[in-house]
Amino acid sequence: MKLFFRFADYIVRPVEDKDRMFIDLTLDRDEYHRDVMTSDFFLKLLPGEAAWAIEDQKGNVLVYFKTQNVARISLIFTQQRDRELNRDVLTKGTEWLAGVLAQNRFHEMLFDTKGRELRIMAKRRLGFRDSPEELVKTLPTPRLPGWLEEVLHHRQQGTQSEG
Repeated sequence: MKLFFRFADYIVRPVEDKDRMFIDLTLDRDEYHRDVMTSDFFLKLLPGEAAWAIEDQKGNVLVYFKTQNVARISLIFTQQRDRELNRDVLTKGTEWLAGVLAQNRFHEMLFDTKGRELRIMAKRRLGFRDSPEELVKTLPTPRLPGWLEEVLHHRQQGTQSEG
């Protein structure tokens, strides 16, 4: 078996068709998932998705999980009072961005807003839907290797002294 990742005493490998029977058995025993998914959820992947199995040292699968590339969109309108312009740029911009993201293997766009009217418009005109069952965890910014931090710091210093 080709190893892909390791953490602690566990092995992470891609889900394969050989997992189908065990996934089906696991789903049949799971009251939360048995009526909402099949093994195809982990086996018939869309662009931007990957499915993984976590095994113990003996090869027993403990967890199946799927990852999806998503883009979280945040925005601010500079022309607060021009609703027609905002609607036009948001409608056309969302369509353009969705195409670009899909071509780059993203699976979904997420859009957070506290604006009631914007939320209604995003659902009505832009194709967004409510998704109340999601939990969000913000990941820390990865630390750059020391040499790269020095290069970027040096460039920033040069830009600031030129300006």
